[in-house]
Amino acid sequence: MTFVLTYITWDVSPFIYEGEHFAISWYGTLWTLGLIGMLITLLATFKHDGVPTQYALITFMVSLVCVIFFGHLFQGLFYEWDYLPDNPAHVFGTDWHYRNYYFEHPWKFFDFAHGGFASHGCVLGVLVAGWICAKILRCDMWFAADRAMMGLFWVAVAVRIGNLINNEICGIETSLPWGFCFGEETVPRHPSQIYEILSYLLAMGVAWWLFLKRDGGQYKGMLSAVIMTIVLLLRILIEFVKLPQMEIEQDWALLMGQWLSIPFAIYAIWLLFHSLEQGKQADIALFAKLTRTEKRRLKKK
Repeated sequence: MTFVLTYITWDVSPFIYEGEHFAISWYGTLWTLGLIGMLITLLATFKHDGVPTQYALITFMVSLVCVIFFGHLFQGLFYEWDYLPDNPAHVFGTDWHYRNYYFEHPWKFFDFAHGGFASHGCVLGVLVAGWICAKILRCDMWFAADRAMMGLFWVAVAVRIGNLINNEICGIETSLPWGFCFGEETVPRHPSQIYEILSYLLAMGVAWWLFLKRDGGQYKGMLSAVIMTIVLLLRILIEFVKLPQMEIEQDWALLMGQWLSIPFAIYAIWLLFHSLEQGKQADIALFAKLTRTEKRRLKKK
């Protein structure tokens, strides 16, 4: 007798604990674990380069704020559109059939407890965090951004596992044996969340190999470029087997995730070649731009 896998039934509770007045969700817990992983990565990579721990903590706090802000901002700007064919708004004398909740309630952009976080916004948040850290710590922008991008991997994996548990961002129907029947559905779908997790693992495997074996941390922007290039190019492909997240995407040639990935991917490829062209930068470490007095003060600590 042979056993043939035709699909996987996936019906997991979104809560670790659910009581009358208190509940612990998998999504929130995984977000927390992802941030802890990001902090550990920053501490480990900064220590690897002989940089004081307090700099890693500052980079983590700046990255945390920027990732949350830009992730939520992108979610509101690009993923909260409704199609209203029978109730158009009049904009500049024409009928506008689309509505964005955050445009009507702009203060909700700062309500981080509600709404999601777009991954492209989180990536932009890391780049902005690198620029801010360069101003605060007087270091090279890419020293902070590259290491924060490596840490963002844990957040990305944790979020996609949370999406899988919550039956979010599912794929289109499939007859492949690893298709998932989500919840009460009887039709197998592509587990697009797992596809994205695998892309993150591939990107981080390459980035860590470059960092530990090829001095990748001494190339300005190389680690960020490698991670973004692999993840975003694969994201463009994965989107072809994902369901549209908004009704307005139904008639589009590409989904919103693909439109956002294209400019980021182009920039990442340019950054990769630019980093290789510049070569190793011996002065990329944070200490390089400190004054002699500040160096002596830190060494005494």
